Amino acid sequence: MTVLKTIANICLVLITVFAVLVSIAFVYYHFFVDDTTTGVNNIDNQVGMDIQEILKDDELTEEERDELQDRYFLEVNYYSNDKNNGIQLQELKMNYFTSYKLTLQDYRSTGMQYLGDYKGLPLDTWDGNSEVSVVKIGSNDRYYGTSDECVKIANDYVDKSFNYYDYTQGVAWNGVTDENGSIATVLTRKTEFIIKIDDRAFAISLNKYFDKDVGDVRNIFGIGWKVGEKYNRYYYTYGSLFQSCMQAVRTNSAGYGDYYITVDLSSLFSIKEYDTETGKYKTDNVTDIIKTYSVLKFHYDENGARSSSQSMFGIIDNNSKYDLTQDKVDTTYWQERMTYNLNAQSKLNGLPVWTYRYSQVYEGYFVSLSMDAKKIFNEMPRTKVNITFNVNTDTDKQIVGLDYNAFENIEIDTLTINGNGRFYCLDKSLFGTSLQTLKYSGTIAMDISSKAIDTEYAEVVL
Repeated sequence: MTVLKTIANICLVLITVFAVLVSIAFVYYHFFVDDTTTGVNNIDNQVGMDIQEILKDDELTEEERDELQDRYFLEVNYYSNDKNNGIQLQELKMNYFTSYKLTLQDYRSTGMQYLGDYKGLPLDTWDGNSEVSVVKIGSNDRYYGTSDECVKIANDYVDKSFNYYDYTQGVAWNGVTDENGSIATVLTRKTEFIIKIDDRAFAISLNKYFDKDVGDVRNIFGIGWKVGEKYNRYYYTYGSLFQSCMQAVRTNSAGYGDYYITVDLSSLFSIKEYDTETGKYKTDNVTDIIKTYSVLKFHYDENGARSSSQSMFGIIDNNSKYDLTQDKVDTTYWQERMTYNLNAQSKLNGLPVWTYRYSQVYEGYFVSLSMDAKKIFNEMPRTKVNITFNVNTDTDKQIVGLDYNAFENIEIDTLTINGNGRFYCLDKSLFGTSLQTLKYSGTIAMDISSKAIDTEYAEVVL
């Protein structure tokens, strides 16, 4: 009996010691060990899961192939008007899917357009933890109500500073109305988009906010003493995203052009993965820190926008026929005008005028103005150019057409194409050129993309 008591006492002591050690370990872990898990979402291309099969179609042109493979969640088009020859135009488009299947037929886009340089602020809900709150929009508009009512106002808010467009099958439209029954995708904090991450479906929504402590601080015997737990809650909106994207493009180190960057969306967006078993999107409640990065594709231009065709939506200020004619632009800073006549052998300041890109699909070379030549002409805004090319004899290369953006924003009076065969003008090859006359041999078959030129011109068959 004594032995049993002794054993029981020893076990009790051991259990007690073990419990104390566990408690100490728990306290140490809780207060001194910072064990957090971090998850990373990388939002890359938003190309349909069935695109690889579609690309096997031999009838697709090289232009169509490039377009099918170049689709990202965020896309910006920014005409800065630094050359004072048009209007400042800022555009943001979000490319997403309408189904968790992530196929080509599920493609849809929604975008925002602003004429000028947008400056906005997150919505400010004052004293968010009291019974009566205020939602402040801008500097004047205020809405009073309970905390729940103010949260609803913030979540339903749509910034009326923008033109909003939806985009499917190459056609954009504005379906936003002031009344109920809008046929557009309304960009609020409750809006969810289906996107692709690692070939899986996720729902992404711009629903984040941040709190700023504004508790009263009183001075008692020279010591600052906080009274109360008041705070301002700032709700991010799509205006916040728009402004951040434009800032990123405006400050990029490469300057004007077409580029891709990766931006951090962690402070703005929440992401949920699609659960194939339940058919619902589930929230990650395990990971402590979730970082979300997205590729941002952008076009940044020093020129101003002058035509709706320069918009990624094909519309400016809800007008698909928008056209800023020459007599509406201030030309007082123009003082002289020079005309250059260029051919295949031309050089400028000893530098080559042309660049050539070989296409296996078209079995020939596409020509475009060199970057050095574009820079020279851009520094002389009153310069006009006449171009003459013989596609068969001027070079040792078989010229088949004008490349993408070949002469974009370089003013051309007359373009003459001699020779024989089929001649292609790819997308934006003559955008912003104000081309007056296109001349070509009767033995040339012209194949001009519908997106190649944005102005009316005269055709002359030689």
